[in-house]
Amino acid sequence: MEKTNLLCYTGLMIEYKETRHTLQQKQISDLSLYSAGYEACAPGHHYGPIYRAYQLIHFILSGKGVLEIDGHTFQLGAGDAFLIPSGKIAYYAADAADPWCYTWINFLGINSQMYTYQLIASSPEPYILRGLDTQKYHALIEQILSLEGTATARYFKGNGLLLQVLGELFQDAGFDERYWGKNSVADETKFYLDVNYSEKLKLKEVAHNLGVHPNYLTRVFHEKYGVTPKQYLLNLKLQKACQLLRTTDLPVAVIAGSMGFDDGMAFSKLFKKTYSCAPSDYRRKEKAAP
Repeated sequence: MEKTNLLCYTGLMIEYKETRHTLQQKQISDLSLYSAGYEACAPGHHYGPIYRAYQLIHFILSGKGVLEIDGHTFQLGAGDAFLIPSGKIAYYAADAADPWCYTWINFLGINSQMYTYQLIASSPEPYILRGLDTQKYHALIEQILSLEGTATARYFKGNGLLLQVLGELFQDAGFDERYWGKNSVADETKFYLDVNYSEKLKLKEVAHNLGVHPNYLTRVFHEKYGVTPKQYLLNLKLQKACQLLRTTDLPVAVIAGSMGFDDGMAFSKLFKKTYSCAPSDYRRKEKAAP
């Protein structure tokens, strides 16, 4: 029996999910629509901290809210869009006095994360695009929400509208292909580590992906940033772990695993060596602080 697409209404929220293809099928395609929707949020309504396996773009139509991601906090309003790449832990909440109303589109695919980071790289603020005609994007997403026809027809129409949304966004963001990937080896390495810090990375693999020798990569990275790539990565993992300890109730073992540590004890030992206290003690002190 052919699967059908889902159109869900919950209070002031409407969401369309493409269900003709499985998540696995979407992930191995170049680009595939996952869902789209619209919500007029209640005051203080929030999501997270949470991470998802697909790319998210929210366009704010009215009102205000806040996004917290990667240690950054952004105050957002009408005309802004925020982008959350897959695998990133994020928290966002509507303003208590003037809650936002937004529309969103989510997608997957082999190149979906690259497209998302190309958009992010086009903005002076990470994860944020400002000064957009968000009503234009709302009109395109409304077409997705009102799709008719067979599941196959809706699949193709939905993906066509996804491409239109991204095409408009790349144009509005001023993305310039001439400068993408033209950074120095040190910058490329830092960007790679910033994106993939939660993975079990090996320096040889990173160097291979960038087409350079590991010794050369280490030397140019240290010259620019004052630390080796390995130390930078460990520091980054620990900073992200601190953020999760402060903002979530996830078990220490889960946090360690999400940072690419197989051994929770090794993570705790490294954490204590760096911060002079165990992860559980760090969480207790941070949450007790006024």
